[in-house]
Amino acid sequence: MTITGVAASAATAPSAVSPRKIFWVTWLGWMLDGFDSSIYGYVLVAALSELLPASGIAVSPANIGLYGGILFSIFMLGWACSMVWGWAADRYGRVRIMCWTVLVYSLFTALCGLSTGIVMFAIFRFIAGFGIGGEWAAGTPLLHESVPEETRVRYAGWLHTATPTGLFLAALVALGAAGTLGWRGMFLLGILPALLIAYLRLNVPEPQRSRPLDPSQQSVTALFAPGQAQTTWAAAMMMACIIFGLWSSNFWAPTVIITKLTSAGATHAHAQAMGAVAGLVTNVGTLLGCLLMPAITERLGSRRKTAVLFFVGALISVVVAYEVAIARLDSLTLFFIALPVLGFFTNGVFGLFTIWLPEMFPSMLRGAGSGFAFSLGRILGAAGPTLIGMLAAATGSFPLAISMLSLIYLVGLPFIALAPETARRPLAR
Repeated sequence: MTITGVAASAATAPSAVSPRKIFWVTWLGWMLDGFDSSIYGYVLVAALSELLPASGIAVSPANIGLYGGILFSIFMLGWACSMVWGWAADRYGRVRIMCWTVLVYSLFTALCGLSTGIVMFAIFRFIAGFGIGGEWAAGTPLLHESVPEETRVRYAGWLHTATPTGLFLAALVALGAAGTLGWRGMFLLGILPALLIAYLRLNVPEPQRSRPLDPSQQSVTALFAPGQAQTTWAAAMMMACIIFGLWSSNFWAPTVIITKLTSAGATHAHAQAMGAVAGLVTNVGTLLGCLLMPAITERLGSRRKTAVLFFVGALISVVVAYEVAIARLDSLTLFFIALPVLGFFTNGVFGLFTIWLPEMFPSMLRGAGSGFAFSLGRILGAAGPTLIGMLAAATGSFPLAISMLSLIYLVGLPFIALAPETARRPLAR
């Protein structure tokens, strides 16, 4: 791939660190940010039940839905602003910037547990999202550029298994300890990823493919140069659709279950436990989708075909889970059965983009391009949770609101056609 005004990076040199070690270190950072980012879904009701009255706002299902959605969107806007991390990773190094992102998201997730009001909580959530978003822009290019070409797709596809593992861990902690720790204690656990920083700095070198960098030739404007602009915008819009869809669907499953059970007279402890179980069941499907992603892309022989499969599958699974199982049949049993399929398509699709997105950009733009696509996608996708909250408050139905917004996957199909096909091609220099 030739980009106007951008020089190719140096040829790959052997790494002093084994590919497996690079994979596991990157995987661990991503797993921990999955843990931090998903805590909110399990403690939303408990946290807002305390923070809303402290801010002079009445506690009600409608207000929890409304403010819960707004806070989701604020977190995602912080995530969206993280596009600067990708540019910094290209300029200053993948490992250095990854360390900074881990520090930011772990510190401010923990600070959420010290919030005294809804505004303070929103600020901490915004900054935590800013850090979490940057970890992807630094960590994914680090992996792609540090492992041999013959294993790159497999490692990249498996990298996203870190996210459902982090979600699993958060669900297990919520299931086993949320009652003891409380919502504040759950957030305080978010400081744990900071322990990864020292290891990263001491044991992981910068990948050879990202060096040497020439700052005079590194310009974000190159992302929009002829020959590259279509790729940049197509990538960003695809990411917008899957982020919008994800945060408007399976991340609401615990809230839907908790709200439904408590309104039926269940104890809060039981409802909280079932919400955590929903997270575990959903992530079984997500983990399976990520594990199978390298094989699926290889079998189909096309990144585009794989994307179409997962976009259509996501739309169908959302409608079946929420509109059919919950809204029409009023069956939590069927809802739980549908959740693994929901996770497979709506979250498993990100396994494709850990492979595909870095392949779309040359080395000197890989962090900036991936970061821009992911971050702009978050800006547009951030509307999803707020719209869910508003629609749920207006209609009185979370399932209906979620099903309506799942049409976003149809919007994404044309952008798949505009994205470059990179299957079975070496990583661009």
